[in-house]
Amino acid sequence: MSYFKQIDDYQTYRGDEYDFHLDYNANSGGGQAFLGGSFYDGDGGKFASRELGGMTASFVFRFSDADGDVRDVDLGTEEAYRYPISPRGAGSQQMKLGLGGGKVRPSLLLPAAMMLPETTTINMAASLELSPLTKDNYWLRSMWLDCELGSGDEAHFIPKDYVFSGGMSKQNGYATPDGKPTGSAMFFKLDYTRRANDIIFAATNCDALSEPIRGILSYFRDVLLGSIDFNHEDCYAKTTELMSLVAHEYPTTYTGIGDPLPTIMEVVGKPVFSSESTSPVPSKVNEPRNLIFFGAPGTGKSYQLARLAEKCFDKKNVRRVTFHPDYTYAQFVGCYKPITAERTILDEDGNETVLSEITYGFVPGPFLETYIAAVQNPEINHLLIIEEINRANPAAAFGDVFQLLDRGETGRSEYEIAVPREMRAYFEVFIPEYATNGHIAEPVRLLAEQERLRNEIGRLSLPPNMYIWATMNSADQGVFPMDTAFKRRWDFRYMGINDGSAKLDGIAVPLGKPVRMVSWDALRRGINKVLLDAGVNEDKLLGPFFISPSRLRDTAHFTQTFMNKVLLYLFEDAAKTKKSKVFSKEGNPTYSEICEDFKERGELAFKGMKELAAIDDGKDDEAEEPDGIDGEA
Repeated sequence: MSYFKQIDDYQTYRGDEYDFHLDYNANSGGGQAFLGGSFYDGDGGKFASRELGGMTASFVFRFSDADGDVRDVDLGTEEAYRYPISPRGAGSQQMKLGLGGGKVRPSLLLPAAMMLPETTTINMAASLELSPLTKDNYWLRSMWLDCELGSGDEAHFIPKDYVFSGGMSKQNGYATPDGKPTGSAMFFKLDYTRRANDIIFAATNCDALSEPIRGILSYFRDVLLGSIDFNHEDCYAKTTELMSLVAHEYPTTYTGIGDPLPTIMEVVGKPVFSSESTSPVPSKVNEPRNLIFFGAPGTGKSYQLARLAEKCFDKKNVRRVTFHPDYTYAQFVGCYKPITAERTILDEDGNETVLSEITYGFVPGPFLETYIAAVQNPEINHLLIIEEINRANPAAAFGDVFQLLDRGETGRSEYEIAVPREMRAYFEVFIPEYATNGHIAEPVRLLAEQERLRNEIGRLSLPPNMYIWATMNSADQGVFPMDTAFKRRWDFRYMGINDGSAKLDGIAVPLGKPVRMVSWDALRRGINKVLLDAGVNEDKLLGPFFISPSRLRDTAHFTQTFMNKVLLYLFEDAAKTKKSKVFSKEGNPTYSEICEDFKERGELAFKGMKELAAIDDGKDDEAEEPDGIDGEA
């Protein structure tokens, strides 16, 4: 049993939309850790790694246990495990982690938490004659990361991909005359979810093992379950002791220099996760199957939904769609559309010619795509995310399938609906296609699965493993109201106007002339009070993320961003009928006049607001002449 799979390249993040990653400088012996790429910023866009400058990073080992619960192991328990983030060099877009001052390299933390033999640094294998997956013979080459911003200047890195490397060395006589490493680089991807669950399984089912081995396994189980704090030195010391114990007690199956867990699993019995399982998808999601996040603009609805989806579902099993006023049932569920088909013809000599022609066929929408995947794979949870669900007519977009949203105790639809003829013809082809001997080798199970899928063809009934989550912003203009029959089929989760504001603590923005740096959250709360005093409804107020954190930190362009997003929103929507009560400019001011007033006086452009206290954050000189303020309305 191996927890590693050999791959061709360590850059597993390449080509992904969110490719945030940590990599090591091979020329430095693994002593420099660099960050690159971008990650989801919670506001529908990308957050570049350079935006993390000045923050402090720590790592979290996240996995799903055998019960489907998401476990987070905090690896930032000591100052030595927390890393300042700064630019790689002057003018560089890439960032680096500060590893000086007694910091422990992140490449040592993650293997320690997973009970792996101690690693070495890049190109420093102890021996090229031994397997690269042995003690001091391999290293953590890269990690594909998620990032969650904490309070203040904290950033939590959650690896979702670990790639180890080995096979090259420039020590112990292996270096070339000019000091370069010899050997061939090899890359291995770690199945960390199965490994974590196997450690927990072994610690719980360890009667066949000696007491010292049981004690060490229990220690790692407690680390993974959060019962004791992580300590990198203790983890490595206990792994080294475990390797020695297993080598002496089971000398015919374990050499003492590689991973001891496979031998332990052979002794305790079958592991929780089979050797074919690599998916971290939980088998249980403790959330409603039909869920809508709602609240004022900028309260972080999409962000919170996305974070919850990341914890509960594998990324490849999540589909996302955004409703708009012209969105229809045909787009959401599916319909007949023109498609391109290929037809092969033979001439008199038997030569083949492939012709492309336009014909009509049934094309499923995101609802049916999610439905079919869930029906085909009943043990895997699937999620359909609908952004801005009330910007289309929800009842019209769902059509007759809205009846399926009534769920019973098991999560399956309480009522079934008939499958239209054209949809049924599509189901007859594509629903059973999964049940082939290419997916299921065991004949008895294959026949049973084929029979089950045939029974699914003639009906529509949402399975328990299909979830539909949505966001709704009732403050938008031109939205469609939801009728009571539609709304009662959903659970609603309200995002308060100040929820999440702690994440923006310390963010200051430039206001007025001369420029003063003031708290963004204080400015936002002050404007909201003006709006409430003017009689504006709460769902029209400004949430903490009405302007994304990345744009708030771009102080040079903040004024222009504020005018384009906040002032325009207030002028044309929230305060459209209450301008005289919201803006200080007397009379019936134009949008341009309000913008000019804001450039000059900042928060005093709003009626009744007092000057906010300035924050000395060291950015005053930089913000003195921000680009795009003068000469742009």
